[in-house]
Amino acid sequence: MEIAKLVLLCIASLCGYGAVVGSISAALCPEAFTLGRPPSFEHWPALALGAIWGTLDLLIPSTIAGVALGFAANVGPRPALKTSFFHCVIPGLIGLMALVSIVAGIAGFIATRHGGHTITGPLKATLALEKHPMLAAVWWSSLGGLLMLFASAMILAAWTWRKRAQIEDMLRKR
Repeated sequence: MEIAKLVLLCIASLCGYGAVVGSISAALCPEAFTLGRPPSFEHWPALALGAIWGTLDLLIPSTIAGVALGFAANVGPRPALKTSFFHCVIPGLIGLMALVSIVAGIAGFIATRHGGHTITGPLKATLALEKHPMLAAVWWSSLGGLLMLFASAMILAAWTWRKRAQIEDMLRKR
């Protein structure tokens, strides 16, 4: 049951983060969600599209992170950790993702503006040239956040496993 709670905590927290970041990204570059995505929700406003796609983009990665964390916290003979243990840890993960997303977005913007990165595919022809740096910023920001989520979720799972070993040692010494 604790594994399911932890998965749900990760999904709710990270998908909420995705909705907020998607809305901010849509405010900065609506074309990333109106032209750069499949026309699933064609007539919706860009901010709503950003929230929807931000949530959907993080649904599977947040589930994977939650399962990894859930197993690291509860599987095996060591003392299990309750979901409440992670209520302060998950916001830290989200803060780290936000920081990396901002840095990656700025890097994408600068790289595209100075010719180090170019937009390709159908968006190259349909999007005005002056919008390319902002589109790159949105995409790089999204990728940076996703990479940080995977890396930090695996590090957090390893830390959780080690924390359980420390708790086990403390209980033995009693």
